[in-house]
Amino acid sequence: MSATKTAAVTGARIPASPAGARAVRRRWRDPRLVVGVLLVCASVVGMTWVITASDDSVAVWAVADDVPEGSPISLDVLTEVQVRLADPDPYLLASSAVPRDAVAARDFAAGELVTTVGLRSADSPDVARVVTLPVLRHQMPADLAAGDRVDVYVVERGSGGEPQGAPRLVLRSAIVTDVGDDGGSFGGTSLETGVALAVPRDDVATVVEAQARGTVTLVDVPVGSS
Repeated sequence: MSATKTAAVTGARIPASPAGARAVRRRWRDPRLVVGVLLVCASVVGMTWVITASDDSVAVWAVADDVPEGSPISLDVLTEVQVRLADPDPYLLASSAVPRDAVAARDFAAGELVTTVGLRSADSPDVARVVTLPVLRHQMPADLAAGDRVDVYVVERGSGGEPQGAPRLVLRSAIVTDVGDDGGSFGGTSLETGVALAVPRDDVATVVEAQARGTVTLVDVPVGSS
């Protein structure tokens, strides 16, 4: 017999089912929610401060391109970089002024950080002097560029301009600091190009005298050769 019929027969009263409970939506004004959001924000801010405080990187100068020994060092050839250094003292800080009349005391590769010991005053006796020589274009490497090394030969000219004697080596493994533009000229003739070389101070007079008495030929020195 069903429960309904049983209740009807016995006269028992069945209690009504309880009303369903309605879910209460938590509002954003709940203090616990606000406190939680504040704690998360404080944590993020604190972590950012810790990371910033622990950043020991410094801004230093680096060369933008290859810079041969004897070349002037100025803002035109430098770029500021942010790096982490265990000891920044040996390097030229971007917050410091670039020394006036500074030249490279050695070769610098593109992107290399500039060290204070890698710079010299242009007046320093141990810094090479830059000498520009007029060179016929067919008497120099076709792809000659700054940073290359060349041997400098000179063939002396007679009173009539004709060559005299054998070629003479006047400077070995000189560093090229600049090469004139293809469209330019040197000494009024488009066949010559001005090639700037870093010449040791003691050899400047020899090179200038040899160039004045003859025709200059530049011979490429392969990388790794002395």
